[in-house]
Amino acid sequence: MPCVAGCLSSPKPKVLVQTDIIRPRVPASLVALCDKPWRKPGAAPSERAGGARKVDDLYTRGDVNEARLVACAAKVAGIGEWDRQ
Repeated sequence: MPCVAGCLSSPKPKVLVQTDIIRPRVPASLVALCDKPWRKPGAAPSERAGGARKVDDLYTRGDVNEARLVACAAKVAGIGEWDRQ
């Protein structure tokens, strides 16, 4: 049986196996922080109800905070959709 020169001196080839799981990053628009709750301009941090002093302030506060929650819920739903892709 003929042997090619060097066949006995070469080490056996090694098989390298490495598993890398590469996941795309979540889009920046979905991981952006949600807006802070409404506060009346100039209100002290310790004031209740965000510093609201009039009924109109409470309506404004409710509208702003509801819009903030809707936006955050949309982000969470978007993250769920992105994750299912």
